[in-house]
Amino acid sequence: MRRKNMRDYEGAVERIRRENNRMLLRKCRYYMFQLAKEVAETSGRKLTPRERSNVLANNKYLSDYDISNEEV
Repeated sequence: MRRKNMRDYEGAVERIRRENNRMLLRKCRYYMFQLAKEVAETSGRKLTPRERSNVLANNKYLSDYDISNEEV
């Protein structure tokens, strides 16, 4: 990442922040999935494919999208 001036530096910091936020969202989604599995297992059943999909596709925790070329 270029950081020759303050504008480039601020852009680099913003890109790092966005990637950090994406990583945190992925981590939250992983732990939500683990919790859903544990709750299902304690009630004596397994998650159905639809339940798994609902947990993994929760809009609040989605972060798996490509970074545009402008951001690189």
